[in-house]
Amino acid sequence: MSNPSPPSKIKLIAATLLSGLLWYFAIDISGQFGFLVWVAPLPILWISLQSSGRISFLCAWLAYLLGRLSWVPFLMVLMPVVPIILVTLLPPFIFALSILLNRWIVLKSQSAWSVFAFPVIVAAIEFIIFTNPVDGTAGSLAYTQSNYVTIIQLASITGIWGIVFIASLVPAAITLLLYFRNQRKTQWAVAGITTTVLISTCVFGVIRLNQSKDFSEVKVGITCASEDLYQVSSSPARMREQIILQYQQQIESLAKQGAQYVLFPEKIFTLRETNKDSLLSVLKSTALQAQTTIIGGIAVRKKTSRLNLVEFISPDGSVQEYQKRFHVKGFEGDFEQGNTVGFLKQVPFAGGMAICKDMDFPAWLREYQQVDLLFVPAWDFVQDGWLHSRMAIMRGVENGYTTVRAGRQGRLTVSDYRGIVVAETNVENGKAASLLASAPIYHIETIYSKWGDWFGWLCIFLTVSFIIQAFVSSKRKTQVN
Repeated sequence: MSNPSPPSKIKLIAATLLSGLLWYFAIDISGQFGFLVWVAPLPILWISLQSSGRISFLCAWLAYLLGRLSWVPFLMVLMPVVPIILVTLLPPFIFALSILLNRWIVLKSQSAWSVFAFPVIVAAIEFIIFTNPVDGTAGSLAYTQSNYVTIIQLASITGIWGIVFIASLVPAAITLLLYFRNQRKTQWAVAGITTTVLISTCVFGVIRLNQSKDFSEVKVGITCASEDLYQVSSSPARMREQIILQYQQQIESLAKQGAQYVLFPEKIFTLRETNKDSLLSVLKSTALQAQTTIIGGIAVRKKTSRLNLVEFISPDGSVQEYQKRFHVKGFEGDFEQGNTVGFLKQVPFAGGMAICKDMDFPAWLREYQQVDLLFVPAWDFVQDGWLHSRMAIMRGVENGYTTVRAGRQGRLTVSDYRGIVVAETNVENGKAASLLASAPIYHIETIYSKWGDWFGWLCIFLTVSFIIQAFVSSKRKTQVN
């Protein structure tokens, strides 16, 4: 087809600012505007097919940089200035490269099938970047879609990479519908391909949301003490006493309301290894008196390192323990890494334990694919309460189990295998709070649990295939000319 006239500077600036504004709200960690991911790349995708590679790269980089600025206030809580600058500048560079690659493939192939180029490129890049042993999948576009339960059912087949793909497909399709506006057959092919994929995704989501399965329920309580207790100027021992007292009161209150299991957050405080048994004795006494099982996290200081632990304490005094597998870089550098999956024994259902950052790693959580219910003590950073809770909830969708999570300075949540939030309480304000809910006990087999990241590898393969096909098309055109 004939090349359209290059857009004017005003159009380039407008497209860049519009895309940047859309990205700013789309990837905000509050999760309120996740639907904007479906249109945020559109202005840049469109102008890239009319502009030079240099202009396309610059506009894409600036647009996504504007979007990434929404993360800066949160990043300032986590890291020094230099890493913040790097984390803010690098993703726009990667986004700009994906725009360039998509531009080249579309222009060279001139095919309706190139509608898949942008989504497979984005999904492949995310798969490569976020399949890492340090930060896991934190930052994936998939989590922006957590509120849309019909769409996130796709994670049970493809993992989060399928969600990234489907959200990126829509702007790519709209762009090609405009680009091939003078080629009706190609335009209809693009529309048909896209519609088929979207309808299939939605139909699967609706079916999974409405599938019936017999299940039982268990009453669970989640509780979090007031952050004010950690500001007490008296001795650390006195502070710990007050924290334990408040947890005892809240646990007993939940037990009287019928809670069979009560979960509290990660690292409610740090104590020396020599004092661990004394604390466990107090918690055993509480569990016995309340006739409920207590689950929660503590940090234990050894001579040269620390342990991040969750204790599962039954009314009969038995204790099961899990050690955190993955730790937050910088904040938890001196913690020893656990290496054992947190399966529970001697409980009337298939249960498990994990801790906070563990839930950022889909491959690790696939080890829990046979559990019915997973207990997760956690500690968030106030601003990411919604985001981090939804990352954990997504693991339940991928593997088909219920998740009970206590996020200190975040959210207290109970969610089922579909990612539907059964109950939730916000504790980002640091105030004491409790939640009582009926948690469904069941397990749903998923393709993702069995096959793992097959879709991520498929996207890499398809990206390479598109590149090869574009090279072949380019050579053919050169030979003809």
